[in-house]
Amino acid sequence: MSWLAEHLAYRRAETAERKRWKPLSHLRLQSANLSEPRNFAAALAGGKPAVIAEIKFRSPSKGLLRPACDVEAVAQGYARAGAAALSVLVDARHFGGEREFLGRARDACSLPILAKGFFVDPYDLLEARIAGADAALLIACALSRQELEIMLETAREVGLGTLMEVHDEADLQKLAGLEVGLVGVNHRNLETLGMDPQLSARLAPLLPSGCGRVAESGLQTASDLLRMAELGFDAVLMGTAFMTQADPGAGLAKLLEDCHARR
Repeated sequence: MSWLAEHLAYRRAETAERKRWKPLSHLRLQSANLSEPRNFAAALAGGKPAVIAEIKFRSPSKGLLRPACDVEAVAQGYARAGAAALSVLVDARHFGGEREFLGRARDACSLPILAKGFFVDPYDLLEARIAGADAALLIACALSRQELEIMLETAREVGLGTLMEVHDEADLQKLAGLEVGLVGVNHRNLETLGMDPQLSARLAPLLPSGCGRVAESGLQTASDLLRMAELGFDAVLMGTAFMTQADPGAGLAKLLEDCHARR
């Protein structure tokens, strides 16, 4: 069984267990009176590329990244440094995430918050929205076409933005005809956890026209960011490069300074 298949099986069982204790109908009632979400897509429009800075304490490929779960300090540091938005890991297994991190990050700064996880059920999206997310990641290879349609409809109903993640041409074919506002190309293969740094260049000409474009995973330097901008990406999602530093916000600030100096 691949890493992805194993993790998705775990996530489906985990969500099913939570639904036993609190039905979906209860979450829908909770989500009816939430405050307006921050506009995640609009926040990425002023970059070239804009940076979605990630709060992630563990990684399947690198293990522990940061021992202290100092969500507020990291969020505030990223905001001061010039992040356009935040990505917050919510999967506990492999990533050290928690849903409560969404609200903690949102309360700590004014940036839009992307809930990042392996969401397999509309229930997951309602939980994320209630916890404080303004947008959620959807992974095309983790869901069937029908499931993607249902997840997108649920996101629209509760006011969540979405970032649709793709890994290959088959994922793009699965999206044909769907209303997708943001598409992310993830350089990491979720079956093997290997990295393909050329994937963004290969898929860039095939991405749907009119969609915002986000490059994900394996990006570390100013050269990486400028190359993504040249390929037509509006934003990059970065976390590991910052979370291994003593001050993640300072790491982001230095990266953005390097980018401006090289333009």
